[in-house]
Formats: sequence, C-alpha cells, structure tokens
Amino acid sequence: MNDWYTLLVVLLALAVQYFLSTRNNGYWGSLLPVAYLTMTIYVHFSGMFDYSVKQLILFGIVGELFLIGYWISGRKIVENKQKKELTKMKAQDI
Repeated sequence: MNDWYTLLVVLLALAVQYFLSTRNNGYWGSLLPVAYLTMTIYVHFSGMFDYSVKQLILFGIVGELFLIGYWISGRKIVENKQKKELTKMKAQDI
C-alpha cells in the first residue's frame, strides 16, 4: 500500500476513535482498541505479513497506546462537558 494511503488509514482510524470516545457511553471507544488487538493477533497467526514477532509486538503496543490514549482523552472531554453543564444548572437554580 502506498505510504499516503497508509497515513490516511491511520488518521481515519484515530478520527473514528476520537469520535467514538467522546460519546456518552464509554464502551463505544473501546471497540477500536479491541479490534486492533484482534487484527494484530490475526495478522500474526495467518502470516499475512512477513513481520517478526518483535515488530508485531511493537506495532501492537504502540497502536494500543495511541488508541487507549485517545479513549482516555475522549472520556475526560465528556467528563468536563458534564461538569460544565452541571455547573450551569446549579447557577440557574440559585
């Protein structure tokens, strides 16, 4: 695959992960990390690519860290929005 297409796929995956992580239900954001881990294991055992085990572990760890990092930041954004909304509601009650 061309390097630009690979970059586009990675950016699209991160954008989807950010979108899913900022939903009210936190479980949506966990779909992509689980799917990524599953695909990494599948790629290793099916022999689709000729990567060494070290490379696959490195790709798996780095990819999971990025996806989980986006999930955590998305959850913080949702939490901050909820706190701001609660603060506005309390201010109106006074």
